[in-house]
Amino acid sequence: MAAIKLHGNWNRERSHIHPSRQRPKRNQQFPLSQQPSIVTPIRQLQCQKMPNPTLPHSCILFIGHVSTDKIENINGTRTQPGGAALYAAIAAKALNARPAIVSAIGKDFPFKDSFLGLDSASVKTLNMPTARFHIRYNRRWEANYLQVNIGAGSKISSSMIPSRLLMPQNLVHLSPMKPTKVARIVENIRRRASKVKISMSTWIGYMKVARQRRLLAKLASQVDFFILNEFEAKALSQTDTLPFALERIKTRRLIVTMGKLGAIMSGPDIEPQMVPALSIPTGKVVDTTGAGDTWQGAFLASYHMTNDLLKSVTVASIISSIKCSQWGFKAIEGLNFKKPADVISYVLALKEGWMQKRITDFAKM
Repeated sequence: MAAIKLHGNWNRERSHIHPSRQRPKRNQQFPLSQQPSIVTPIRQLQCQKMPNPTLPHSCILFIGHVSTDKIENINGTRTQPGGAALYAAIAAKALNARPAIVSAIGKDFPFKDSFLGLDSASVKTLNMPTARFHIRYNRRWEANYLQVNIGAGSKISSSMIPSRLLMPQNLVHLSPMKPTKVARIVENIRRRASKVKISMSTWIGYMKVARQRRLLAKLASQVDFFILNEFEAKALSQTDTLPFALERIKTRRLIVTMGKLGAIMSGPDIEPQMVPALSIPTGKVVDTTGAGDTWQGAFLASYHMTNDLLKSVTVASIISSIKCSQWGFKAIEGLNFKKPADVISYVLALKEGWMQKRITDFAKM
């Protein structure tokens, strides 16, 4: 069994802030009303209304569901836009990436402004209901799916992917869909654009049947990034031990997320490496819906720009934490970090009490 290598010590205080920024006095205490919080300033941001990108260079294509979600948790009940592909694309947009999305919605979808800043030309509007999910969370943030209606999402197919989005420099991410559908899409992309990198994630519900587990394991070996959470990794490999799961899942690059602990990376050319998540003062958790999809979109956007796996895991953990501080993706849809390193600078500023001053640096004005 391979040992897991630990990278970084993110609990240690850091002091390499730009010298032009004045520090708060040592041991300075903030009244509760003045504690750094990402909620108030982000609520004031307005997402820039801009046309769909023309994608002159490279982009990240997200394929998967866009939905109308009814969410119930300890903070209340909301009906809001959702879907794994939409959460991931908006996270990528926050990192100044060029996200495009392939999906299908119904004429009843009421949140079309969610596509602002995305290339949504390949989101088809059909004469059938939009995918709908009704999710209830308990106090431990465990999800209970009360309603799952894929609706228009059942019509997502590889024929909807335009050739302009399969350029060699692009990256394609497949959000959770039925493994048989994902297999057809992967085969189509490999035939049309063999140099395009492919990432995929899946859902633990698809791992209950042995036939689907075998297909998912085969797909993992065909893609460049396979992103799972620790429970999905154990379920797919039929083990209760994560190190055994890391050995059994064969893929070019396996990323296993572990919530507040961070993530583990492994692959045929690297030993398992753990990257701890940064702990940031976001206040209370408001809504965890789409947190994993947000993580994936941010990770892929950062890696696509930096080719740095360790930095990308850190950035993804931060963006996902910020997302959970408000309902849906409200906390991140107005952010625009020019480069992934700015995300880490933002967190350091947050810890130092400068957040109120710096949040506008990352807003789309």
